[in-house]
Amino acid sequence: MSKNVDRTLDILELFTDHASDLSLSEICRLTGLTPATGSRYLATLVERGYLAESPRSGLYRLGLKTVDFSYAVRRYLRFIEFSYLPLNQLSKETGCDVYMTVLDRDTSLVVEEIGNTAAMRINSPFGRRLPLHSTACGKVHLARMPEDQRRALYARGSLERFTKNTITDPAKLEAELTTIQDDGVAYDREEQRLGVWVVAAPVYSGSAQVAAAGIITPVSRLQPETVQIHTTKIISCTGEISQVLSRAF
Repeated sequence: MSKNVDRTLDILELFTDHASDLSLSEICRLTGLTPATGSRYLATLVERGYLAESPRSGLYRLGLKTVDFSYAVRRYLRFIEFSYLPLNQLSKETGCDVYMTVLDRDTSLVVEEIGNTAAMRINSPFGRRLPLHSTACGKVHLARMPEDQRRALYARGSLERFTKNTITDPAKLEAELTTIQDDGVAYDREEQRLGVWVVAAPVYSGSAQVAAAGIITPVSRLQPETVQIHTTKIISCTGEISQVLSRAF
């Protein structure tokens, strides 16, 4: 890859990993660029609209031009449009937030989230990356992944512990993935975040799995019958979406 392209992408990717605005010195420290070189790259990115500089603080943030990429990606992921109505209905029926993710490298990428329970929200309707091994949708993606790819993922040290319930032993995770493959449904039992329970199922377009969708439930509202009800509903919802997609594409 061209060194100029590489450096430009390094700068832009900083803003996906940091919630706050960044100064020139911070950007240079994180990328290894000199202030003079960093200033040149930043000036070009600001001129093109990919970054914006605050006239008051001099700090940099993503520019509005990057929004164009978000809409472009959503056009590419057209199945999101066909999924919205079933997911919205599911949220109304359960009184819970629902979300949809796609597999992107070693993460579960959120592409849709619907609901009003602020405490339970993933807090990103598009673009938040979640771990695979500790989330219900992530496990759906893992279960579909070829075994050699999963082994490589484990070898990269990706099984981080987030709560006392997170599965960090590859053998235990593999056993659960076998169950997911058999049952067609996955659970997050407070493995990513304490107080949050999630059930998820795969979404297909023809024979290809294109996404996973889940119901987010506060553990305080979880009853024995809720588990079965929500499991049945997510399987029904993803089945409906899959049928629509198979006809549309």
